[in-house]
Amino acid sequence: MRALLCLVRKEFKQLRRDTALLRVVFALPIFQLLVLSYALNNDLRNVRVATLDEDRTALSRAVLDAFPASDIFVPGPVARDGDELEALLRAGACDLAVRVPAGFERDALAGRAPSLGIDVDGTNSSLAGRGAGYAGAIAMQEAQRFAAAHAGAAASAPRVETVVRFLYNPELESRLFMVPGVIVMLVTIISALATGMAVVREKELGTLDQVLVTPLTPLQYVVGKTLPFGLIALFDLTLATLFARLWFHVPMLGSPWVLLLGVLAYLLVTLGLGLLASAASNTQQQAMFTVWFFLVFAIMLSGFFFPVDNMPEWARWLTRINPMRYFMDIARGVLLRGAGLADLAGELLTLLGMGVTAFGGAVLAFRREAARS
Repeated sequence: MRALLCLVRKEFKQLRRDTALLRVVFALPIFQLLVLSYALNNDLRNVRVATLDEDRTALSRAVLDAFPASDIFVPGPVARDGDELEALLRAGACDLAVRVPAGFERDALAGRAPSLGIDVDGTNSSLAGRGAGYAGAIAMQEAQRFAAAHAGAAASAPRVETVVRFLYNPELESRLFMVPGVIVMLVTIISALATGMAVVREKELGTLDQVLVTPLTPLQYVVGKTLPFGLIALFDLTLATLFARLWFHVPMLGSPWVLLLGVLAYLLVTLGLGLLASAASNTQQQAMFTVWFFLVFAIMLSGFFFPVDNMPEWARWLTRINPMRYFMDIARGVLLRGAGLADLAGELLTLLGMGVTAFGGAVLAFRREAARS
């Protein structure tokens, strides 16, 4: 028992001397709890609605104005025709598209059931089903209010016939939404964690100092250290995508070349961040906890489980510096919506900028290490 107590006391002393590890163990989980508790919720909020008004009457305007007046929907772009409305949905500019056809007010006042078109991005099955239900209820309520005000209280309330189309996932199968997210998560873990741990291991063994005094430049060292893990992550991604296609029947509606561009840009980010974490850590424990902290943060704020639009405004700003959010959009966009290069240009350029920054930071960090050696 005495020997055990001595060993425990020694471990606590060693932990107390490792201030970097103490910060990771105690401070970062509290930070995660504070941020994620506010950011993660399954309530339906900030659903972006694109509109097309082909009726251009008082009732059609009242119906479309009722969406942003609710707590659930926020106004999105206004389309000029049906093709533009569908393009907005495919590009991810809105979550739900409402089309009021010509004759909507006439049918409502005549006591007939007017039709209302609702197209929903079905990739997120949870949001799609509930969003379509709320949208239909709002349209019905406004039509009945309008008919009562203009045709008299005694008039029969019209019943709005909503024609709902769930695009990209007609059966609202949740696995089609989750499987691409799991693939993104696997690639992130393999590339970031493996890179960070490999470099720190060399620090612990003392071989890093020996490498840094060789004629190798920091750029050559960084590229040589990350290239094998990049190729492994690429191979794993290919394997996982094939498995998803053949086993889970996840479609590939877009171009695989666009997906490959997204993967390469994303690997530049994750490998660079893994190296930065290793440069800031002296032990494998520190590196593992640092990468783990950012991984949990990135996964929860990427839209993997919860829609980004549901989060508070400050949390949505945080997601803009989260590279996984952009790659999640690229993977789901290419696989499920058939999004092309033009639709995903913003995400690709953002990832490329982040990758150059992260990789450049890693090269500078190792240049400082080399100067100290």
